[in-house]
Amino acid sequence: MRIMKLVKRNILVYTRDRANIFFSLLSVIIIIGLMVLFLGNMNIDNVVYMLQDFGERDSILDRENAKNLIMLWSIAGIVVVNSVTVTLAMVGIMVEDEARNRLASFFVAPVNRGLLAVGYMAAAVIVGIVMCVLTVIISDVILWAAGGSLLSVHQLTSILLYIIINVFTFSGLGLLLAAFIHTTSAFAGLSTIIGTLVGFLSAIYLPMGALPEKVQAVLKSLPMLHGSAMMREVFTREAIKTTFTNCPEEFIEGYKEYMGIALKWNDTTINNSISVAFLVISGIVFIGISAFILNNKNSMKR
Repeated sequence: MRIMKLVKRNILVYTRDRANIFFSLLSVIIIIGLMVLFLGNMNIDNVVYMLQDFGERDSILDRENAKNLIMLWSIAGIVVVNSVTVTLAMVGIMVEDEARNRLASFFVAPVNRGLLAVGYMAAAVIVGIVMCVLTVIISDVILWAAGGSLLSVHQLTSILLYIIINVFTFSGLGLLLAAFIHTTSAFAGLSTIIGTLVGFLSAIYLPMGALPEKVQAVLKSLPMLHGSAMMREVFTREAIKTTFTNCPEEFIEGYKEYMGIALKWNDTTINNSISVAFLVISGIVFIGISAFILNNKNSMKR
């Protein structure tokens, strides 16, 4: 019951501060701006240009299909960015509690310190899932209003599952980072850096195929790219079939790899099951280390 009260309290602290909500969504706003002003049109033009090599085609229809595909690809990336930035802002409450000596009051209570970490983590998971689901719903409505296709029930079910997995993993990562930081200014700086990098680490600003091979190898070892890839695969599954009608399977697979929809390691495709396992294991490791650090923290240090 005490943990549930802590979870409720953390959620209320986050939702009452509008600045928290704004800055946790700042990366999303930046990505949307880049897609609208530059990156979106560039990716659409690339698809239309590539389709010209496959005989007589309806260029107007190809452009509409390409626009729908790229919008879905972008939304998938935005959902993953949300799962990182929102959960990071939530676990930042723990840093603020420590900086203001509130955490010391929790530590003197007859509650295992590892469970306190779970309280912050659970609040981050709940808010993260809610914000990501809202992002999907709002984006799907906007996409439909713009003439795109609505996501199917099967797609939405898979998306919800992947949202839960992503939020779980990145809540654990945020908790681990917060365990090493003791001031709000330092955490604000860290949040700014992560908010800036997450678009690159998820291969949103630049597609995977546009990055050097060594950089691709590094990104494939990080959970952010795996979360983005499996989310993109679900979001774009039907749109790819429609956009690349009558195109060779090898070409479609090459495009999916270039855009980070499908990941390969040494010419072996990394399927969603492997990515899910990697994310879940990473999340468990992050939480375990965080709980150990907090449970063995003897005094508040700044």
